[in-house]
Amino acid sequence: MTTTDYTQLHHFLTRKDWKDADIETRQLMLQIAGADSRQDRLLTAKDIQNFPCSELKKIDRLWVKASRGRFGFSAISNLYQAVDEDYFVLADRVGWRSEKDWIDYNKINYTIDAPVGHLPITWLVPTSFWMYWNARFASAGWRLILKRIAECNL
Repeated sequence: MTTTDYTQLHHFLTRKDWKDADIETRQLMLQIAGADSRQDRLLTAKDIQNFPCSELKKIDRLWVKASRGRFGFSAISNLYQAVDEDYFVLADRVGWRSEKDWIDYNKINYTIDAPVGHLPITWLVPTSFWMYWNARFASAGWRLILKRIAECNL
């Protein structure tokens, strides 16, 4: 088993470079799951269900520390629990959806003023973000990662 290098993620988060940190989070998650070697470079349901808790916690701690609790998987999970696990209400609250329309990739808010829980967001499908929302895959993917986050006690 190889050791994951979090140096770049730490660097981006320390600089408050939220966009590059989001992209690096995706790269790390693909690498950890072994999905970076597949042609589609997507996390499968099995990848998410088997994602190591220790690695998920490391990624989360870096995001939480750099954003003072505004961003990270645990911030998203806390909001998800607060809205009784209603993904669509969560999406509205964290700014992924506005008036029942999913935001476009270019509307992701990469500032500290983004709603709590807005980031990280592109860990699922970064380059074809609009297709991701339109296919409604986001809901299934997020539900899986939120379940894994709960199992990992983040």
